[in-house]
Amino acid sequence: MNQSILLSISGKDRAGIVRDVSEVLLHAQANIEDSSMAVLRGRFTMMLIVVLEDSGLSSLKAALAELEQRTGLTVQSQVLSADEAGHIPEEPDCVITVSGADKPGIVFAVTDVMAELGVSVADVSTRARGEVYMMALEAVAGDKLNALQTKLAGVSDKLSVSIEVHQLDDGVM
Repeated sequence: MNQSILLSISGKDRAGIVRDVSEVLLHAQANIEDSSMAVLRGRFTMMLIVVLEDSGLSSLKAALAELEQRTGLTVQSQVLSADEAGHIPEEPDCVITVSGADKPGIVFAVTDVMAELGVSVADVSTRARGEVYMMALEAVAGDKLNALQTKLAGVSDKLSVSIEVHQLDDGVM
């Protein structure tokens, strides 16, 4: 029987982190099914869902502990329940972009509208460069796309930022 494991790994960015982690996973016979990686201000972070045989969990944890000692990375692991492991999320159907003067509350204002409408965030990326703030969100809006556009127009006016909602075609992602 197989287990799905969520790994969260972070550390000071340098060349070779992905290779080092994937090598440990290869030797533990863990298959990478999903991953997301980013560098934030010189800190590398990755989240992965890996699958391995039940009997391999203890050796994987030992190998990850050795990886931490050898590389200075921080590794956390969590076994996923069968429901979590089998969950297939809906594909994003829109992208929301935000740009303008940086100020506290932009992320909250946008995601508050989304939560109120039941629109799920699939991915989000933000950048502040000097006085300019940029955010891109992939979302699952479904039949709430028009309401989302209308409510975000109000947020745009209130915060004096540009907010655009782009519908994705079926073949885009």
